[in-house]
Parts: sequence; C-alpha cells; structure tokens
Amino acid sequence: MNTQPDIEILDEALFKVNAMMGAAESHGVLCGMLCARGAIELSEWIGHVLGEQEEGNVLLHDTVHQLAELHQTTMEKVNDGSGEFYMLLPDDDEDLFERTDALADWCQGFVYGLAAGGLNEDSQLPDDTREILMDFIEISRAGHDTGDDEEVVEATEEDEQAFVEVVEYVRTCVLLINEELQTLMHSPTLH
Repeated sequence: MNTQPDIEILDEALFKVNAMMGAAESHGVLCGMLCARGAIELSEWIGHVLGEQEEGNVLLHDTVHQLAELHQTTMEKVNDGSGEFYMLLPDDDEDLFERTDALADWCQGFVYGLAAGGLNEDSQLPDDTREILMDFIEISRAGHDTGDDEEVVEATEEDEQAFVEVVEYVRTCVLLINEELQTLMHSPTLH
C-alpha cells in the first residue's frame, strides 16, 4: 500500500525545481481536480504543480517520483469511501502558525483544483457544496501576522483545538464534495 510522502521532503524537492506551488497546495490542487472529475492524469496535475521545466533536470526525476506516489495514494484514499483520506499537512509537532499557513495553502489549492478540473461559476452545485467552497476560500485567507517580527505569540491550547477542528471539517467536507460531485457526474439528468 502506498503512503503519502513526507511533506517537508516534498516541499524541499518542489522548491529545488522552482515549482509553482508547495506540497500542501499541490495536494489541495490534486484533491480538487479529483473531486471535479473523479480521476486525473498524473501528467496533467504535474503540469499545474511544476509549470514549465527544462529538459534533463536531474532533480526533476525525484520530484516527479514523489508526486507520482502522492497522486496514486490520494486517488485511492479520496475514492475508496472508507474515510481514510488525510490532507498533506505538517505534523502536529510543527508550529501552529506554519500548520495554519499550510492549511490555507491546501484550501487555496483545492479551490484552484476544482476550477482546473472543469468546475466554474456556472456549474450546478448543491447548495451545501457552494457553502463549503465559500468556507474554503475564507480558510485560504488564513495566516498569521504578528505585525512586529520581534513579537512572539504563543499558541494556546484553544488555538490548537480550533485548528484540529478546522482540519477535520475540511477533511470531511472534501469527502462530501467528492461524493456529491461524483453523484452529479453519474446522474442520468446531467448532460
């Protein structure tokens, strides 16, 4: 069984090849595209993540290999219905503000992925899916700015709990959106 690559290792690999986005956002894009279409070719998703790359880049091979593993695992988890799907985000021992930024990037990627997968403003979506997408857009704007670089703000236990709840909300909403969009795609009334 495939496992997701380590986010730090994938982030570093993406950085080294000047990718268009980091690991969390890349995974969000993949999940959005999968929800919009049910399946997505690896090469199409990689095109969004990496952008234009020069031929023969040695670092590119390793990065593409990691992305291929993430693609395979994500396709299995999003579509298996077991609820074992998890977003590619930093571990719980990382700084809360870093995790919040990654979640914001992930949600931004997801919304972009839906559009890249073919959904647009004219798409007929269930009302709850539209509301969820508005929530994701708000979450994508999350971030932490202390204002003064020297001021250090410690995360509280309430902050940690709130973050965990938002991550679980996003995770379950992705599964719901996937189910609703797949049902719409296979509906006999949809042309």
